[in-house]
Amino acid sequence: MCKWLFLMNNELILILSNVLTGIASFFVSKRMSNAQTDNQILKNLELAMGVYQTLCENMKDEIVSLNLKIQDLEKKIDELHEENKRLKGKSI
Repeated sequence: MCKWLFLMNNELILILSNVLTGIASFFVSKRMSNAQTDNQILKNLELAMGVYQTLCENMKDEIVSLNLKIQDLEKKIDELHEENKRLKGKSI
């Protein structure tokens, strides 16, 4: 009977150690998985910020270009108004 209890005791210890090892492995791998996910999120965020920054720079350049074009067109409109007034004055 004592020998049987000893064997049962060893088996229980073995089963218990396997269960505890499995639980510990689960939590360690879960923590590692979360860390990898967070790392990937940060990489994606950094990439998105780079794309956004490039887009903003391109938009700034285009805004400057369009503002110059608007100024040029406003000058042409003013010149045409002046020419129109001159021509109307000659015809009267």
